[in-house]
Amino acid sequence: MLQVKSVHRLNEMEVILRVAAQRHGGRVLAVTHLGQLLRDKGLSASRDAWVFTMCHQELYAPLLAADVRFAAFLPVRIAACQDGEGVTLEALDPEDCCRLLNRPDLVELAAPLRSALLAAMLDAARIEAVAHATRAGVRHSGLGATEEQVNLRASLPQRIDCHGTKVEDLGGTGSHDAQGG
Repeated sequence: MLQVKSVHRLNEMEVILRVAAQRHGGRVLAVTHLGQLLRDKGLSASRDAWVFTMCHQELYAPLLAADVRFAAFLPVRIAACQDGEGVTLEALDPEDCCRLLNRPDLVELAAPLRSALLAAMLDAARIEAVAHATRAGVRHSGLGATEEQVNLRASLPQRIDCHGTKVEDLGGTGSHDAQGG
């Protein structure tokens, strides 16, 4: 398990991780608020947590080509768990996935994904991460929300894969559609 401690607050981690992922060749595809899911079910959690689904497409392809069973572990996820005043970032180590699949020969192939994931987590945990996220274009203004400020938590993604494909693009139009007039 990869584990990194951060002094940032849990509500800051989404923006920070998005910027850190981009700096290390990845993107955040989805964000899930687990604490809210527990509250919705009437359960109480002693700590809050968010899960960030990350995409590192160019690093996934060699692993999937070597053993398609890696699909069970991809895309990778980073859990941000409240830990006192700070946050602990945790992710399954891609090299551990090789051992779980009984493929120690693929550890070398998983090393670049492990490095990118750990680098993004360490980058997000840095003190300067909030300032860097602000410089990267995430600004608060009185002109309304920009694309980076819209909260997409628990919503369906507009794009369904790392290539930017939209559901509407795949739908097409059938002959039953009205021709207009």
